[in-house]
Amino acid sequence: MATITGNNLLARARTLATQTGGDPNSSQIIDNLGGLRAWLNSAIREVYRRKSTDQKFIRDIMVRHTVAVVAGSGACPDSIMREFLHASEFADANDALISYMKYNIDQNSGQTFDQLGYVTLQDDNFKYRAPSPDLTSYSGDLYVTAPTFPTLPDAFTTTITFPSEATIDDVVALLALSLTGNQKFEVISA
Repeated sequence: MATITGNNLLARARTLATQTGGDPNSSQIIDNLGGLRAWLNSAIREVYRRKSTDQKFIRDIMVRHTVAVVAGSGACPDSIMREFLHASEFADANDALISYMKYNIDQNSGQTFDQLGYVTLQDDNFKYRAPSPDLTSYSGDLYVTAPTFPTLPDAFTTTITFPSEATIDDVVALLALSLTGNQKFEVISA
């Protein structure tokens, strides 16, 4: 894990933009604190989306989470990129072989294998059925290694934790490009 403050991210981006021949101070967003926060969030999301769709770089943004499962259900952490759960790795306390299913399945339909554990995401909860011999409701830890967004703090002086130094460098480069007007961000509504 690598950490950096929001202020340092912005300072590095300004320096890089200046070194590449641009004038970051001419950007309308540079002195707008609320705009800077949204801009930083957009840059991080864009870098993470790019990395999550490329098998060479997805490991840069993978983070292991421990999810407490009670009676086969456990809350999905908010920072997990849910659209990329198919690329995630799942394990339980017994080191069982677990398969992620995009849609909920009928465990009694005969379409599943008892040797595998199955995980689905329903609403904001992981639903987990352990493999045989314990096909009853599982209670224990579920380990989810998934593409994960960093948590942005309220203040730019607080550190932001990234999974790797390479990810920080990519965010800085994208911020520098956008400061010089060479990168636009798409507005995506929820």
